Amino acid sequence: MKRNYDDSNSTLSHANSSSNKAPRHQYDANPASVAQHYNDRPDVGVVKRKESRIIRLRSFNNWVKSVLIHRYVRPRQNVFDMGCGKGGDLIKWAKARIQHLVAADIANVSLEQMRKRYETLRDRTFSAEFHAMDCYSELIAPKLDRNMRFDTVSMQFCLHYAFENEHKARIMLQNVSSQLRSGGYFIGTMPDANWIVKRVREEPVGSFGFGNSIYSITFDDIKDQDGTKTGFTPFGCKYMFHLVDAVDCPEYLVHWRTFENLAAEYGLKLKFKENFHDFYASASKEEEHARLLNRIGVIGGQAPEMTEEEWEAAGIYLAFAFEKR
Repeated sequence: MKRNYDDSNSTLSHANSSSNKAPRHQYDANPASVAQHYNDRPDVGVVKRKESRIIRLRSFNNWVKSVLIHRYVRPRQNVFDMGCGKGGDLIKWAKARIQHLVAADIANVSLEQMRKRYETLRDRTFSAEFHAMDCYSELIAPKLDRNMRFDTVSMQFCLHYAFENEHKARIMLQNVSSQLRSGGYFIGTMPDANWIVKRVREEPVGSFGFGNSIYSITFDDIKDQDGTKTGFTPFGCKYMFHLVDAVDCPEYLVHWRTFENLAAEYGLKLKFKENFHDFYASASKEEEHARLLNRIGVIGGQAPEMTEEEWEAAGIYLAFAFEKR
C-alpha cells in the first residue's frame, strides 16, 4: 500500500547539502550486526569526545534530551530507558532525581559500560537494573517485579530499528505500554522520515543519497519512476546512515502516521512532535532552556556555534512525547 511521507508541518532549509554519489550497496541489517556495531564502538571518554568534529551536534542532541526529561520527568519516578546504549543519559536521570531506572539494550557490551558508569556516579541517588535484551523481539515485563510500573519510558535515537517490520514495532510498543501507568509519558527522539524523504526526492534522477562532510544517507531499494522517487514502504524501508564519530550502520524510516496509529492501539496519545530545528526555535525561547544551551556549549560561551553542516544534520531528527491513556 502506498503511503504519503509528505505530512510534515515543517519547512526546513538544507544549507550546503551535497549528493552522495557513492555506489549503491546491500548492507547487513541483522539486529545482531547492529548490536555488534555499537558494541565495537569504543567508550573514548570525555576528553576524546570533545575533539570530535560533531561535538556541537552531540551537545545539541543532549540539550534536546535534557529539555524532554525536564518537561516530562518528575522526582521519585520510575523510568524505563529502552535502548539505553552506553548510558549517556545517566547524569540526566540523576539530575531529574528519579527513584528507579530500568535500562535495556541489545548491545551487551554497551550495557555493561553503562552499568560501570552507574556504579561510579557521584550523585547515585536512584536504584537501577540492567537487562541485555532485544526489546523489539522480547518482552520486558517477565523480567521485572510484577508490581513495577513506569512513570516514563524513554527511547533516544533507537526507535527506528523497530520499524524493520510490523511485528517488531508492535513488540516495541507493547514494551512501552504494558508497564506504563495511566498518565505516564513515552518520550523520545528519532530520525524524521518526512525530512529524509523530502531531501532525497530533491536529488537528481539516479541519485539515491545525500549528505555533507559529516553525514550521509543512502537508500538501496527505492527507485525513480516518472520523475519521482518511490518505494518508501511503511516498514522495512532501509537506508545506510553514516555520521562521523557516531554511527555507520543501516536504519529504517519510521512512517509517522503508521507509528501514531499503532501507538494509539496501545493506549498512547500524541502530545507533541517537532523536528529538531523547530524544537530549537520554540524551546530556546524559554529562559531555563536557553541558559542550558549556553552552559553545555551549543551556543555562546567560549567556543563557536554549531557549524552549518552540524545544523543541517540536526534536521534529520525529531522529538516526540505520547501520554498513556
